[in-house]
Amino acid sequence: MSLLALGFLSWALGALGALLARRQPFAGMIGATGTAVGGLFAAIAAGSVLAGAPAMEWRIPWSLPVGSLALRLDALAAAFLLPLSVVSPLCALYGLGYLRPGGRGATLGDSLAAFNVLLLSMAVVVTAGDLVLLLIAWEVMTVSSWALVVSDHEHASVRAAGLQYLFAAHFATPCLILLVLFLGTGNGSFEIVALAGPMPVPEWLLFLLALAGFGTKAGIVPMHVWLPDAHPAAPSHVSALMSAVMITMGFYGLARFVSLLQPAAADWWPYVPIVLGAVGALGGIAFALAQRDVKRVLAYSTIENAGLVLLAMGVGMLGQAGGQPVLAALGWTAALLHLWNHALVKTLLFLGFGAVAQGAGSRSLEALGGVLARWPMVGATLVLGAAAIIAMPGLNVFASELLLFRALLSGTVELRGVPQVVLIGALAIVALTGGLAAACFARIVGIGLLGSPRTARADEARSPGWAMRIPLLVLAAGCVTVGLQPHRAAAALARAVASVAPDAASGIASNTLAPVATLAQVLAAAAVLFLILHELLRMRRRRELSETWSCGYVATTPAMQYTASSFGEPLTRTLQPLLRTRLTRSEDRLLSATPDRALVELYVPVFAAVGRLAARLRSYHQARVSRSLLYIVVTVIVLLGLLFLPTVRP
Repeated sequence: MSLLALGFLSWALGALGALLARRQPFAGMIGATGTAVGGLFAAIAAGSVLAGAPAMEWRIPWSLPVGSLALRLDALAAAFLLPLSVVSPLCALYGLGYLRPGGRGATLGDSLAAFNVLLLSMAVVVTAGDLVLLLIAWEVMTVSSWALVVSDHEHASVRAAGLQYLFAAHFATPCLILLVLFLGTGNGSFEIVALAGPMPVPEWLLFLLALAGFGTKAGIVPMHVWLPDAHPAAPSHVSALMSAVMITMGFYGLARFVSLLQPAAADWWPYVPIVLGAVGALGGIAFALAQRDVKRVLAYSTIENAGLVLLAMGVGMLGQAGGQPVLAALGWTAALLHLWNHALVKTLLFLGFGAVAQGAGSRSLEALGGVLARWPMVGATLVLGAAAIIAMPGLNVFASELLLFRALLSGTVELRGVPQVVLIGALAIVALTGGLAAACFARIVGIGLLGSPRTARADEARSPGWAMRIPLLVLAAGCVTVGLQPHRAAAALARAVASVAPDAASGIASNTLAPVATLAQVLAAAAVLFLILHELLRMRRRRELSETWSCGYVATTPAMQYTASSFGEPLTRTLQPLLRTRLTRSEDRLLSATPDRALVELYVPVFAAVGRLAARLRSYHQARVSRSLLYIVVTVIVLLGLLFLPTVRP
């Protein structure tokens, strides 16, 4: 536990040092150093537990009426701590270049102080051995991430996104408080390892409370409404950390508590995550296709991938409930491996396109273009990231999505009746989602990276410095490495899978991916050989430069290129019943807008109704002593009445 304690201490000192020196030029370096050192210690601790070391525990008594200050790093916690430890130093290094003077609203010191607090709180969430400690860390995580989202608070849209995030987060908080109270009082202990025995409420209610409370942070539809606005509002390295790591905290909570409740699971439990996951995956990528803001595209892509993870979890639960150890192993391994893969590739995409958007002075795809030719290194890593996230063979996401397809196919063969029908439907939706993802990222690469710069500022943008480029190279290398060795990554997750599904068939996932690894390595070697031969032939050949044929028209302009809306229009028109895109005419142009249906049709009416009710209740409040005394008397009478109600004792 000493390594993990050193990691926690490094994050805490990094936050304190950056805050105290926030006006000094070296404040950012203090914060980034704390992030890197803490990530190194935590990664070693997590890696050792995943490799077979015993779980680490540490506890001290504390003065709160309930609970204890207990930390426990087991295999499941390590599976979620490792991506946090790997991704966070890269995001912090990127932030040093991104938050240069005049770049964003917050100073480097303020931003990296909150950044380290967020890391520390997330690490405590996954290692908390006590329910009360977990709840406290969860709230610190929410507040610190909100502070990072509203870094550029001078803009009204950023403040609105931050407020929306707080509303959504604290809608989930009562669900988590009730979950903690029911679990703790039902067992007489708030320690997570001691949770067992009869509960004071039905287990299905606990399951739904966990799904709502943790699912909001995970970006599960329809609790996802904070995510598409919060990610674009935040600085790019914060968006990357939230998308890659913070949403996984929600999945950690689901994996931890659903596995504890699994023995009492009803037959219908697995179908809830399967259906919600399928809807989230398809809906997320459909809305991504209709966005022009590059960071909103990536945010909706995060919702899509969150849906795939939830669907895989549901398949794993279905395998456990149906006594199918192979299905359980494939489903849970696909979910955890996809979280790792998504952390790598989505961090790469947010950081890379964040640099492009900062250089162009706009997040709109209509203002980008020409990046691959002018910034070949940045453009190449982004092309690789786009290829990875659509599950191209040889890259990391292909492995986890292959496991998901393998699980769905296995279930359709082994199961009968309703489970078979549900899995066939899920298989079709995952396949459709994959096709739409390919179209979505062809659009974002084609419009955002290729062609000519669409604005003068994009044409004049300077390439980002090495602090912003090194993380891109490291992340791209990570995507390739996991893509070439996916069976080793699956094997590293075996202990974590066993902790949530003890009866799962061990080794089936790594055995499934072993031939894929061999094929990927052969294809990679062939590709490298081809590139070497191509370069040798090109060097020997005489080169002649000439202009590209322009259809007889030499006065071409950037305005003659495809726009983001026109590129995706055939698909968005087909998906119009789901998207309901609105068209408006502005001077000589048609503008399209695709608001989130869940936000517009579900949450906004509810918030408006609550606002009207609050305004009505406000009229009953008057600054009179007699009225206040009357309220007190009525409250005491009601409480006395509740005290004397008959109760049923065991």
